[in-house]
Amino acid sequence: MTRLVWAVALALLAIAAAAALWRPGVVRARPDPAGGGTPVASVCPMPPAQPAPASAPATGTDALDDLLGGSLLAGSAAPQAAAPEVTVGAPARIERVDDRTIRVDDRFTIRGSGTEADPYQVSWELLASSAQGVDAAAGRYEIPGRIADLRGAWIRISGYWAPPLQVLETREAMVMLNKWDGCCIGLPPTPFDSIEASFVQPLAVKGKHLFRFGTFKGRLSVEPFAAGTFLLGMYRLQDAVLETSS
Repeated sequence: MTRLVWAVALALLAIAAAAALWRPGVVRARPDPAGGGTPVASVCPMPPAQPAPASAPATGTDALDDLLGGSLLAGSAAPQAAAPEVTVGAPARIERVDDRTIRVDDRFTIRGSGTEADPYQVSWELLASSAQGVDAAAGRYEIPGRIADLRGAWIRISGYWAPPLQVLETREAMVMLNKWDGCCIGLPPTPFDSIEASFVQPLAVKGKHLFRFGTFKGRLSVEPFAAGTFLLGMYRLQDAVLETSS
């Protein structure tokens, strides 16, 4: 029994001595095993430090450049996109209905004389028919003869319109077949069912996220606008005038 008491007492004494020597957060030194005089910290050994890699030579490109397919720096030799080359397909078949009405390709009816005083009244269906000959990915822009005949003519068309920005007035707007508020609500247009209109006089713009509808008159231009392999626009309306609006 005495031996057991002494064993417990010695164990308690050893624990007390160890606790007295231990300090949290303190790194104590131990002799260098190699025999040198410099102490070595008694912490978990770490792998030896590796030399810093040599700096790679500047190449003028970075990860963003690689993603975009070329350098963003001035003077870069990255290829520039060329303006689309437009060709014209077969001539339109025109049937005269009366003095102011023609039938085109047995599909579309156009009224008017194509002048500022008497513009052609065209449909969105007619303008959208140009999509059949366009393949932006392949660089093919062949517009049908019925569309080519309208270049430079005065036209009249009705549709929804939206300014490019949230402004109080605008000299440009997108005229579209479908409802779109220019931002978030509705169906965004395609290049074949929209026209970028440039107005003679600025239009007042009131309210946000509204559907605006009107009848427009102006000179039609067929100008494909592409970014890489994506077609962004097809038609422009110069000297445009908003005749009626609701």
